[in-house]
Amino acid sequence: MIITYVYSNRLEDQIRVQLRCRNFADAINRTGSHHANLLDINSFIQNTQTAQKMCAESDILVIYRYIYGPILTTIQYWKARKKKVIVDFDQAIDHLTPGMPGYYFWLKGTPLPACTSENKHPENPIVPIPLEQFKWGLGIVDAATTASARLANDWSQFTCVYEIPDYLNTFQYPVLEQPHKDEIWIGLGHNTQYTSFKNSGLSVAMEYICQQYPQVKLVLFDQGDFPDRQLKIDPAQVVVYSPPIFDEWVNVLLKLDIGLAPIYGDYDLRSGPVKLLEFMIAKIPWIATEHPTFRNMAQYGYWVQNSPDAWENAILNVVTQLAVYQKRADGESFSFALGQDVSENIEKVLRIYSVIINKAPGQRI
Repeated sequence: MIITYVYSNRLEDQIRVQLRCRNFADAINRTGSHHANLLDINSFIQNTQTAQKMCAESDILVIYRYIYGPILTTIQYWKARKKKVIVDFDQAIDHLTPGMPGYYFWLKGTPLPACTSENKHPENPIVPIPLEQFKWGLGIVDAATTASARLANDWSQFTCVYEIPDYLNTFQYPVLEQPHKDEIWIGLGHNTQYTSFKNSGLSVAMEYICQQYPQVKLVLFDQGDFPDRQLKIDPAQVVVYSPPIFDEWVNVLLKLDIGLAPIYGDYDLRSGPVKLLEFMIAKIPWIATEHPTFRNMAQYGYWVQNSPDAWENAILNVVTQLAVYQKRADGESFSFALGQDVSENIEKVLRIYSVIINKAPGQRI
């Protein structure tokens, strides 16, 4: 089987591209019996010689997230040549709210700078909006894959949707001794929304924690939506990172002593558990909003209800018994994360691709 992953060029997408395209491609190529290519979306749209060769030789094309405008046109080109095409998406685009990255693109039609190479008037809104084009595009592709069961259920009215969870290339997360002996770094998982940080009650809890414990530093993964100046925390205790590249994000992750995963609202309920898996593979004790989707992981971390008091009590408990929780994170939690290695699970992914390749046009399985 030959699979070509068509990935986004946007810097803002690169961590997710690593998880949804590069990890799978690496694992497929390590099997020795299948082959995977990586093709950037602009080359796909422009139908370069490299793109033509890769796509013509492939059994299936996997388009990451973006199906609209010229991308839809190119998908139709390859569909007319009997190629199986699927879209892989990992974001509840219909539940984005103002302030979230992607909201103005998907729901207002504001063009993305890195995806306008074929748009002769990039200052004009995209019409119909990309969300509507995405729905239409699902009727054209052969199937879709998503990162969570809730997403799969949401979109199953449009096409066959299969859940393929995020898996880790576990060797990419070396366990390092923390370099800040006198400080406690408490941070958020990547792609955590500011609205979740605030509305869960976590922001108020962290203000109190930092005021009471000057050795605590709050580490924020900023996507441009974290107004850190509004926090009632000494600026010296706030560390803001905006790492667009996966390796840079891992360097931030490995500095944490405690990981936080606030979950709030319909958008978060449709996200996968990768934040927790990354904490676990790095042997970082974590605290998360109790989430029904992640019940199988409840024993490996600390679950809270969303309120300032609940978050405050949970964080204080872990801070004051950090050595105990770190020892626990080095046991079954770490072993569970090792079991989510992409190479350990790639046959599950390939079986789904095989089903899609072999199904008749229009058939829903």
